[in-house]
Amino acid sequence: SPLKDFYHGKIVFLTGGTGFLGKLYVEKLIRCGVSEILLLSRAKKGKTPYERLASILESEPIFTTYHSNPEHYHDKIKIIDGDISKNQLSISNDDLSYVVNNANIFFHAAADVRFDESLKESVETNVRGTLEVLKIAAQAKWLDVFVYISTAFSNCTRNTIEEKFYKPQVDPHLLIKLVEMEQDEESFEVLSRKIIEPWPNTYAFTKALAEDLVRQFADKVPVAVIRPSIVTTTSSDPIPGWTDNLYGFNGVVIGAATGALRIFHINNDFRADIIPADIVMNATLAIGWYAKNHPDETNIINCTAADNPVTWGMVRTEQMKWKGKIPFLKSLWIPTYNTTRYYVLSEILKIFYHLIPAVLFDLGLRFNSQKPQIVKLYRKVHKFSEVLCFFTNNEWDFRNEQFHKVLAQMSEEDQRYFPCDAKRIDWKDFLAHNVIGLRMYLMKEKWDNLEQARARYRKQWMAHMVFLAIFYAVMGYMMYKLFLEAGLKEILGSWFV
Repeated sequence: SPLKDFYHGKIVFLTGGTGFLGKLYVEKLIRCGVSEILLLSRAKKGKTPYERLASILESEPIFTTYHSNPEHYHDKIKIIDGDISKNQLSISNDDLSYVVNNANIFFHAAADVRFDESLKESVETNVRGTLEVLKIAAQAKWLDVFVYISTAFSNCTRNTIEEKFYKPQVDPHLLIKLVEMEQDEESFEVLSRKIIEPWPNTYAFTKALAEDLVRQFADKVPVAVIRPSIVTTTSSDPIPGWTDNLYGFNGVVIGAATGALRIFHINNDFRADIIPADIVMNATLAIGWYAKNHPDETNIINCTAADNPVTWGMVRTEQMKWKGKIPFLKSLWIPTYNTTRYYVLSEILKIFYHLIPAVLFDLGLRFNSQKPQIVKLYRKVHKFSEVLCFFTNNEWDFRNEQFHKVLAQMSEEDQRYFPCDAKRIDWKDFLAHNVIGLRMYLMKEKWDNLEQARARYRKQWMAHMVFLAIFYAVMGYMMYKLFLEAGLKEILGSWFV
């Protein structure tokens, strides 16, 4: 395996290693036999970086061999105490010296992925953080490649997105200086809406700026960029259906499966630009290897399912098949996931599908002396769905010629050990494991409560049918009183005149 041999014995500097994709990188790199992973991490929620790492290794099911040989993992991972959002990453001089004198490969995966984050926070993490990592990489004495994990939507203002650098309309260095200036945050956020136009959110915008920084360093550092689309659960590597976050597509599936999300603004005929996380993970390792061997090429790949597209309508159809077979125990109502491509109609239907039921639920909670919380929940659901609508109601032509070249260079053994060809995705199988994985790994619902969940689903289904019967009876009676009764009186009156 040429690809596996490339990583064997290497020292990898990794940012974002405690995040969703980062955990997959750590697990796969250790399997590849790297000498050491230099993991940038900071203290968080009262835990030191080492305590955070230990908690991740002990609790995440992807680290299947950890409990049998924990020393192997701890020997392979060295914590670099630092913060991606701080100047110079807040790394000590000793740690900086160790990275510069030893690291062979840089994987920069750290990012603030929240679509609704303030521009200031996004720039500090996604733009300035990238600049600081690039500066360190430029000093590295034994550097083979610097791989930046971007997003396919960094250039979503274009209809066709090729595997090349695009220069943004804003200079990233100037914007960094602007956010570092002392200023009124409220006024700056008003200004930020003008700055990011026409990008839909600060995440995509700052990723575009970070890519431009990578372009500027390309003459000093051997760089590669991977642009994944909407990253969701794993398909098989190391286990199917795994995730640890509720962002993006995963949030929509859980919202629908628990009966919380009942109407969504989406065009079912458009391509769903989702991609399994392990496809992204393996493609990242592949482009790092390829870029080292082809330094004169523009090593940017769009990691999407353009070769094996699936529509939002198919996604909905396939996943709704499982609503009664594998229901969620923590469900608010039975899944009744409706969609429309029309924005105004979706806003009207939210009143009937979300607002009115939420008010009734909260009234019931108040009646039982419980704290009302459903209306508050739906405020979050609506905020979440609004930021996603841009991606579910638009389509892009993601070109992937460079990715094809990478795949063509991979041996059969590499194709098996680092599966990253989207053509091989069986969407029906993947979408089934997606639901199962979200139920198991994110909602923490095990198989032993499946019968309990099914019983709850049957009760909710009966209640739903009763509710519909009452609703349509009341609506029918109102229609009769408003229109038919008046019409009958007029007709009968005319007969007896």
